Order: sequence, then C-alpha cells, then structure tokens
Amino acid sequence: MKKLLFVLIMVLTIGWSYGQTIKTHKEIANDSVYLDYINPFYAPLELKLNALDSTKSYVKVKPYGILQHQDTLKHALVIPIEKVKDTSKVDSNSFIKFKGNFGDPTTDYDKDFRYNLPYPKGKKYKIIQSFGGKFSHNQPHSQYAIDFGMKVGDTITAVRDGIVFFVKEDSNEYCKTRKCVDKGNKVLILHDDGTMAHYVHLDFEGSLVEVGDKVTIGQSIAISGMTGFTTTPHLHLVMYKSGGNSIPFVFKGQKRKKLKQGKYYLRKH
Repeated sequence: MKKLLFVLIMVLTIGWSYGQTIKTHKEIANDSVYLDYINPFYAPLELKLNALDSTKSYVKVKPYGILQHQDTLKHALVIPIEKVKDTSKVDSNSFIKFKGNFGDPTTDYDKDFRYNLPYPKGKKYKIIQSFGGKFSHNQPHSQYAIDFGMKVGDTITAVRDGIVFFVKEDSNEYCKTRKCVDKGNKVLILHDDGTMAHYVHLDFEGSLVEVGDKVTIGQSIAISGMTGFTTTPHLHLVMYKSGGNSIPFVFKGQKRKKLKQGKYYLRKH
C-alpha cells in the first residue's frame, strides 16, 4: 500500500485535572497504521500507554516515553489496517489506555529555592487557605497549594523565572462544586529545575503572557479573577514536580514553609 503521511491533533488526558492537546503523526504503510506522539509543549511530557484487553492481541504499543519539547515517541501505536474502520479518523482511545503527566521524573528539583510572593512589591494579601486546607487542599495534587485572597482585577506576578507552557483564559464561569474545576483560567510556567507553577482562577482574558514567553521573577503575568471551582475571588498557587503531585515551597523572607491561614503577608522583596 502506498505510504501516506500527515499530522493531526488529538485531545488526550494529561495530568490530574484537564485535557490537553498533543500532536499525533499518522502513517499508513505495510497494511498497518502507525501513530507517533509529538510533544508540542515547552514542558517535558511523561507518557504511559497500555493496550486495552480487547486489543492487546493485535496492537503493538510502546508503553513508556519521556518527551522534551517537540520530541517524538516514534511508532507508539501500531494497528493492523483491517482493525481500523476509518483510517481518516483513528481514535487511539479505542485501542489503548493513555496517561500523561507534565514533567521529567529523572530530574531533581531545588528544594531550597526561595520564591517571591505572587504580587507586586509593597502589596499584602490574606491567606484564605494554606497547605493541607480542609476545603480543597486535601489531595496529592492540591496538598501544597496556597490561596491568596486577591480581588478580581488585581495583578499577579511571577514567583520565579521560567517559560510559559500553557495558558487558558477563555472562561468566565465559576461554581462552588468540583464540576467547574475545568473552567478555571490559568497560566502554567516551567522553571529551570523542572518544577512547574500553576496560577489558577484568573480573570477572563486575564493572561498577560503567551505560551513560549520567558518570564522573570516579579514580572506581571496575569489578572486575578473568579473562574472555575471557587467560592470567592482568589489566586490558587501551587508548585508541581513530575507525576502531578504538589510540592512544598518557601517564600523569601518567611521562616516557615506553611503560611498561616487568616494572616496577611507583605511582599518586601
């Protein structure tokens, strides 16, 4: 059969909270369909693939890969062409289970780094939920998150140098249940040690940066809002390592890792 080459976009589940898009390259040759996965993000991507019980007798799968920006997992999925009803619409989810996480698990992060508070110098804000908060900071992905009581329209600044790898700013919805978790606007930034900062609940069209931008510590990056799963306007700030688990972090000028709920913190540096 004549070889055909083209690129498509697939939406697959990455991480714990929301779908992301990765690129898939499809090739038809030797009576088989070959799918490559390509990482378009500026953050590393860890992929885990497993054939479904119903397909493992005939598909070939590369079960694991760590992809840097624009890296390709070549021939990640190979399907006999007679098993594909429509080669123009190959749905990977019909053949494999897919899981992806941002981050490279082979890297060690800097546990001693001191972050800036996420607002302009001279400003102070109240902590409305800290590490281990009972309302929503009680899962591995949120255990070490901090909620700052910022009003809609307030300026959010970068806590560390990095590169923007994801922006969502198209939502103006919120609700008081987890059904709105995907409605939260956000900016995600990769740091040079592999950690990733998530700034969440931003205003509609509230990002001041774009994917691929390099940001510096203290730079204005977003406008605070009230979108997603929330009961009040605030900034939800959390740091991740690979695997989708949150990690503790310390701010400059603070002796304790855990900021105290109900207390105001002034950014002096």
